[in-house]
Amino acid sequence: MARPLLPQHIEDARKAVPVLDSLPAKGYPGYISRTGQLRTVGQLYDRTDVFGHISLSPDEAYALTNKKAPHALYELMVISAGTSQRPGLHDHSAAFVQGLGVMADTFAHHCHTYDLTPVVSWSYDPHTLDRESIQGEKRFHAHLVGRTQTERATVAAHTVRAGQLSATRARRIVEEASVLGSLLSADVVDPDALRVLVPVPTLSTATATATAQFELPDGWASLTAPALHDDLTYIQRKLRRTYDEILRACTTSHSGMWQRPTIREFDTDNINIPFRPDTRATLAHYLRALRPEILTDRRGTDRTRDTHVYPLADLAYAVTITEQAGKVHLHLRANLFSDLGRAGISIIDGVIVKTKKGVEKLRAAEIASRETFQAEYLRQIHRHPLAARVFFPRL
Repeated sequence: MARPLLPQHIEDARKAVPVLDSLPAKGYPGYISRTGQLRTVGQLYDRTDVFGHISLSPDEAYALTNKKAPHALYELMVISAGTSQRPGLHDHSAAFVQGLGVMADTFAHHCHTYDLTPVVSWSYDPHTLDRESIQGEKRFHAHLVGRTQTERATVAAHTVRAGQLSATRARRIVEEASVLGSLLSADVVDPDALRVLVPVPTLSTATATATAQFELPDGWASLTAPALHDDLTYIQRKLRRTYDEILRACTTSHSGMWQRPTIREFDTDNINIPFRPDTRATLAHYLRALRPEILTDRRGTDRTRDTHVYPLADLAYAVTITEQAGKVHLHLRANLFSDLGRAGISIIDGVIVKTKKGVEKLRAAEIASRETFQAEYLRQIHRHPLAARVFFPRL
């Protein structure tokens, strides 16, 4: 057995996180899911249904599309549709982020009229090309999903603690790296530097154990605040600095095709980041338990063993915005091993949920219901009080 990646008291907290493996999602008849197919705007139009396309500049635009490999019946996707690929939300302008916020706020209100629970999610993993990636399409794209009362009932009925699953399945839903990421984030993100997001203390809840959790104090409307772009850019910068410094102090070599950094002899005191002593001890425990050498010349053929090494090539994380206990939260989950979804994590009523796509096929009546939901949402966007100002600022 491999050595546990976390100290026992933190591992116990990870094992107590409520999870569901898995929530089924039906697929379109005859559709074959592929990734890495939307490198250009032309491919975006050729390979998806584009409902709308709004340009902010010659190289920055949104496209609202119908995802053909659904994560849920009620769903749309917003994808960056500029001429160049921009993988992260922080790679876009403040105007782009505010426009996404208007779409998400509108979507949340639209879901409520349908008695659905809104979930908005995206992933960041621009560099992984040789094995599993949480961001299959390297353009930034956000999934807008409405969860039904039936789905919520399914989650409530079948939730278990992560520790009740096999070690491999538990890791693929709530992995050790995400718990470590929550601890690191709590140390490096200064709450006073944030203007919109309010940090939830790490380990204080199950979801704040599996993610770096932030409250949106004005609910979904917080996503339309101009300062949200600054908060997300600040957090990205802190995570980037933390990741790079840990690799500098504790590893040798670089990531490449079928290559990941290896752990060398290190002293965590040499990491020039202001971690708390407990965080440094947890990080040291985690790094010394990793075994990246397992992948040498193996090409990732044994998923059971590969989940104990470095599947991803660089800093990677997933973001989910969802409702919980009457409040709206943003969850940022650091990733190394998890396959929880290219749409980021899904959290439903505080439960970490893995979606299994392509289970059965959508019936004609379900496709019609999906199309009606999408069409009505599109008619609602221009009615948002900020829509004209955000999407057409020169008018």
